[in-house]
Amino acid sequence: MFDLSVMRELLVDEIVSSAGAEHGRCFALLKEDAPDSKLKPVKIFDVSPNSVLIKLDKSEQPKTLLQEGRGQRQRCDYVLLTIYQDRPLMLFVEMKSRTAKKPEIQRQFKGAECIMDYCNSVLKRFHDQEDFLGQFQKRFIVFYKSGLTKQRTRPVLHPHKNDTPERAYKYPNPYNPPLKSLISL
Repeated sequence: MFDLSVMRELLVDEIVSSAGAEHGRCFALLKEDAPDSKLKPVKIFDVSPNSVLIKLDKSEQPKTLLQEGRGQRQRCDYVLLTIYQDRPLMLFVEMKSRTAKKPEIQRQFKGAECIMDYCNSVLKRFHDQEDFLGQFQKRFIVFYKSGLTKQRTRPVLHPHKNDTPERAYKYPNPYNPPLKSLISL
């Protein structure tokens, strides 16, 4: 079993959350903090009790290090580290109240991947964790506010493996999905 507590030791408390529990099921709670947000909070159910939820957009991005031009300073809203069926998973999650262009979302995911690569490097050099995050399977999810008044009562399971920013799975808000409906193993 993977000990995710090393991530809690690495990151500041303000950006890290733990799993909650409701009716015997563990969940990760994701919500937009912007006052004009139209998305409802999302609970991803059936995560492991020791899951680590990282709110990337809560930390200030240093503007004195990287140029802005190609999107390298962007990042998605959340990264969820969890264990599912003994497999370590890293879910990159973007929440959109408005329509966003695919390239913008892809840049946000890629920027978040860079941050997690940096964390992996710090874990290796300062915490004696050889490629800890490299063992995690990546999945990319976009929760969005649907503009339709008529919606399906149950979302359709996605047919493709959402393991790259280009193949991110789009999931309508306000559903509170189980983890297995967001990943394809």
